[in-house]
Amino acid sequence: MQAYWRYWGKASPGDKLGAGWHLLPFHALDVAAVMNALLDQRPAWVSACANSLGWSAAQFRAAACYFAVLHDLGKFARSFQALFSSCSADLVPIDRAPGYTQRHDTLGFLLWMDHLRHGLPHDILLEPDHRLWQGWIRIVCGHHGQPPREGSARRLYADDHFLPDDMAAALEFACDAASLFDDLPQAIRVEQLDTRAGWQLAGLMVLADWLGSNQRYFPYRSAPMALADYWREQAQPAAARVVAESGLQSCLCAPYAGPQKLADFIPYLSSPTPLQEYAASTPLAEGPQLFLLEDVTGAGKTEAALILAHRLMAAGLADGLYFALPTMATANQMYRRVGGVYRRLFAEGERPSLVLAHSARQLVEDFALSVQSGGKPYAKDDASAGMSCNAWLADNNKKALLAQAGVGSIDQALLAVLPVRHQSLRLLGLSGKVLVVDEVHAFDSYVRTLLAGLLRWHAAQGGSAILLSATVPEQIKTELLNAYRQGLAQPVLAESFVSAYPLASHLSAAHFDQQACETRREVKRRVRVEHRHDEAEVIRLIASEVAAGRCVCWVRNTVDDARRAFDLLKDSIPRDKLHLFHSRYAMGHRLAIEDEVLDAFGKRSDAAMRRGRVLIGTQVLEQSLDFDADVMVSDLAPIDLLIQRAGRLQRHVRLANGDRWPDAVPMVQHVEQRPEPVLCVYGPPPDDEAKADWYGRLFAGAQYVYPDFAALWQTQQALLAAGNIVSPGDEGEAGAVRQLVESVYGAAGERETPAALKAAADKCLGEAMSERSMALFTALQLDKGYCEDSSKHWMEETDVATRLADETRLVYLAVADGEALRPLYPSDDPRLQWQLSALRVDANRLKDIAPAWRQRFKLLLDRLAQEQPWLTEYDLVLPLLAGEEAGAWLGQGVDARGRELGVRYSLELGLLWK
Repeated sequence: MQAYWRYWGKASPGDKLGAGWHLLPFHALDVAAVMNALLDQRPAWVSACANSLGWSAAQFRAAACYFAVLHDLGKFARSFQALFSSCSADLVPIDRAPGYTQRHDTLGFLLWMDHLRHGLPHDILLEPDHRLWQGWIRIVCGHHGQPPREGSARRLYADDHFLPDDMAAALEFACDAASLFDDLPQAIRVEQLDTRAGWQLAGLMVLADWLGSNQRYFPYRSAPMALADYWREQAQPAAARVVAESGLQSCLCAPYAGPQKLADFIPYLSSPTPLQEYAASTPLAEGPQLFLLEDVTGAGKTEAALILAHRLMAAGLADGLYFALPTMATANQMYRRVGGVYRRLFAEGERPSLVLAHSARQLVEDFALSVQSGGKPYAKDDASAGMSCNAWLADNNKKALLAQAGVGSIDQALLAVLPVRHQSLRLLGLSGKVLVVDEVHAFDSYVRTLLAGLLRWHAAQGGSAILLSATVPEQIKTELLNAYRQGLAQPVLAESFVSAYPLASHLSAAHFDQQACETRREVKRRVRVEHRHDEAEVIRLIASEVAAGRCVCWVRNTVDDARRAFDLLKDSIPRDKLHLFHSRYAMGHRLAIEDEVLDAFGKRSDAAMRRGRVLIGTQVLEQSLDFDADVMVSDLAPIDLLIQRAGRLQRHVRLANGDRWPDAVPMVQHVEQRPEPVLCVYGPPPDDEAKADWYGRLFAGAQYVYPDFAALWQTQQALLAAGNIVSPGDEGEAGAVRQLVESVYGAAGERETPAALKAAADKCLGEAMSERSMALFTALQLDKGYCEDSSKHWMEETDVATRLADETRLVYLAVADGEALRPLYPSDDPRLQWQLSALRVDANRLKDIAPAWRQRFKLLLDRLAQEQPWLTEYDLVLPLLAGEEAGAWLGQGVDARGRELGVRYSLELGLLWK
């Protein structure tokens, strides 16, 4: 019997299903068989990789599967074998085992570099010490999600971890396993694997190891069996089943029926907008391409993106799509919209999965239903289109991008270009998809730099992209388009952007085209802008509008200001008509408020529901919710945000009383009958000689949210001069969206900024440059290939920032009832109660529990830590006691300086401290 049969690869002490261990050769073949099945799904990619190496497709497949067999060479180390004590004479003795000080992925790489590449006969593998094979062994040994450590720089040697018998057994196995693959390459024509192929192969290796470790499909076997028999009779059939049942089989794309049949794809597109007509008919380029669609809020950009994605998929240029949104709330809404049509992207009879990808997705009922039931309707009133997602794809965000269709936060996509474990899996998932990024203007310099890196690599991998925005400045357009062009190995754009708006830009390796578009009649409008400088005047305005039966929204720039406005209005507005929405509610309460807002102010609300209501909120309103106010008030904010907020003003065409137009009336006859839309901007008085505290005097907290006072001053001046926001407006027209944005963010503002405010602008510019540098430092150097040198700081995804912000803590709110600490938010599903009771807070404001408070609840906290250790390992559980008022709880904490503070949570106001 060969010596390699005495090594275990998987072990479960006390396993009741059979053997207590799975022999290492069998596990190696399991994973290689899954790799083989995964390659079956990617014939075009296999051919392209083979051509780049000068091999046949069969030779590339053989090399990939053979090296997949070698992925766990490190488990031959006696130090690893000592991790499982079986007391069985069938396994190698572990009494002389060295200490296990390096992970087995690194040990496998060391074994290859120090021993196997010199010992493998050339008739087994051609030139085993060639540089090409070093790249392959790095990839397969990095199957736990990051490249192995390189020994030379750290003086790591195989001899310190393997006994001579171990190295001999590994060599014997490597020789015998090669007999399973008849088509191993007989010539080496290049120095190394293409880096793009290498990163995708790394993702496939992670995936193959995950699936090949599933005991349900690959039951443990501790008795030897001929390698060829096991490969043919056990490993390959099981691999085909696990790939199919994990939802990873490729789905045929549906043919594109043409621009005259858009309603067959999106049923409500009987009258497409000009932008949607462009998406339906503009010629596609060959190969990867990018579209940038700029149009006013409500102009149908989402549907235009879906049409383009459909066409790209039908043309064989993509096999799926991923919608990346700026926030979880926008992702939740987009998930429901895409859920109604995504099946039509694929051929009839296919079963594609649609995944929602963000950190709180398990709390979204639609997603939970789609996973648990597989065929539930995506909305209670629409049983024709069901959203479903394979449970294996749905159980981890790391797998989410592997689904045929996905909707989620931009963060999940950005993790593909950051040095986090399993990023290669995300990169693999995105590689064949149309990447749709919404609200591209909304990201800061840090996120935008990471996005540029993602677009560059997505283009290099042959992926197409669609960018959407209502207010993107020319500078940002240039940055993102040139990043994609760089990925296509093309020079930067020499053409200048046309100033038309709306505008559709189309970029490919062959050309760059810009086409002006009209916008749909219903969203063409002129919003008059009024200015208020006295808070009492704003309160009186709201009261008068409420008395007239209208619904009002006031968007404030900080949570504290929103609460202040709520306090000022709560005595004059009935409580059931006054809504407060911000980020400092426990997740369960936040989702409930979100539903209340959509019911009262959403597209389907009627006059009776809307009459006399007031919604006060923060920035979560401008990007998150599809609501519609009769009257809009906003604190002074940068011009692009004010345009976004104005987009929620009379967003849906209504009758004079606020009712929706009857469905029986044709869409072309829908005309807005409410009074002229007016945006009231509350801010400091205009001042041509403004001092440094011009903005901060009125907005003590918001001055830290929007520190570029020059941009705020320019925003006010532009609106004063124009008097209106005109959507979209004609070229050069005062108040036109493009004109307003460029007057603030263009090369030079129309008016000379006061010197005191210019200093703040220079400081913000310096911080933006710092953020860009930090993003470049943090991001992976993908061009170096899958190796340790691609980053010096690989880490878990929880330890790397996809966005820059003040440090936050996840706080679980727990009510003490004398016997235990229970989650604040009750839920029928006990698995979700703690997540629904959590929220993120500024760690500088609330760093920890006050010492006396911790001592008071020590027994309950210790018991909870034993029962639910995941709650307290990285996050904070804050005990609360019921307050004197109903719906309020009290606690004690400390800030980052150690100062004690009282904490109060109320259903009305959320979390606050003093």
